[in-house]
Amino acid sequence: MITYRIATELGPVRVVTDGIYRPGPPLVWLHGWTLSPWGWVALMPPALRTQRRWYALSLPGHLPDEDGPRTLLLTPERLAEALAQTIQDLTGEAPVQVVGHSLGGFWGLCLAVHRPTRLERLVLVSSFARGRLSGALARVQLADHGAGRALFRLGYRWLTARPERWRRLLVRLSGRPEAWQETAGQVFSESVYPDAKRYPPDVLLQLAAAVAHMDLTEQLGSVQCPVLMIAGERDPVVPVAHAREMADRLPKARLEVLPGVGHVPVVEAPDAVCALLERFLSVEKSLSV
Repeated sequence: MITYRIATELGPVRVVTDGIYRPGPPLVWLHGWTLSPWGWVALMPPALRTQRRWYALSLPGHLPDEDGPRTLLLTPERLAEALAQTIQDLTGEAPVQVVGHSLGGFWGLCLAVHRPTRLERLVLVSSFARGRLSGALARVQLADHGAGRALFRLGYRWLTARPERWRRLLVRLSGRPEAWQETAGQVFSESVYPDAKRYPPDVLLQLAAAVAHMDLTEQLGSVQCPVLMIAGERDPVVPVAHAREMADRLPKARLEVLPGVGHVPVVEAPDAVCALLERFLSVEKSLSV
C-alpha cells in the first residue's frame, strides 16, 4: 500500500491507495470519527478493491501524533472545499464515487451539497444530515470547553490505552455484539486501533463539537446524484428514523435498513454491505447514468 498526505486549508489529509489505475469512476472511501482509513482498506468489497481505482482518506484532524488546526472555523462549505481539493489532486476533473461511514458520510454529503459536480454517486453508511448526534456521542459534542475538554482527553486516552477497551467501545455501538468476535470485527478493530490510540483528543473533540452545529437537512433536496443509504435498525448513534427522513428528502435516494444491525454495518453485516456496494457502484451502472 502507498500512503501520503495532501495539504488542505483544514490541514493535511492522509491518503491510502494501492496506486493501481483501473477503469471506471475513482472510488473515495471516508471513515467515521476516531476511526481510520485502514478500516475501509481492510473490509473493502473484493470486487471493488481489485477492479477499481480507489483512495481511502482520513477525516480532518485524524493524523496520528499530530495536532491539527484548533481555531479554524469549520463549516460544511469548508469541509466540502477540502474534500474537493483532495479529489482534484488525486483524480483531476473526473467525477468520483464516494462511500462514507458516519461522519465520513456527512463529509461526503457536504461535497454533494456544495460541490456537486465532483460526485457521480454517493453511499451513506450509518450517516446523518444533522450533526447533533444521539446517545453518548451527543454528550461528547457538548464537552468542548474547560473541564469537559479535560475529561474527554483523559477518557479517550484511557479507552485507547489497551485494544480490548477500544473494542468494548465499538461493541457498545453495535446491534450485534457477537460480530466483533467474528473475522470482520477482529480485522476491523485491529486495523483502526493503531491510529485511534495516537490521535490527539483535543482535535477530535473540536471536530465533533463543530459538526454538532451543522445541519444539511434543508439542502438535501438539491442533491442530484444517486444516493445509497445503508442504515442499521438498532443504530444507537443515528436513529433509523433520521435515515428515513433523509431518504424522503433526497431526490434519488435508496434506503436499505439492515435488521438487528447497529452503527457499524460493514462489521455487523459484511456480506450484505459488500453486495449492496458492489451492485450500486458497478461500472456498468456508472456508465449508464
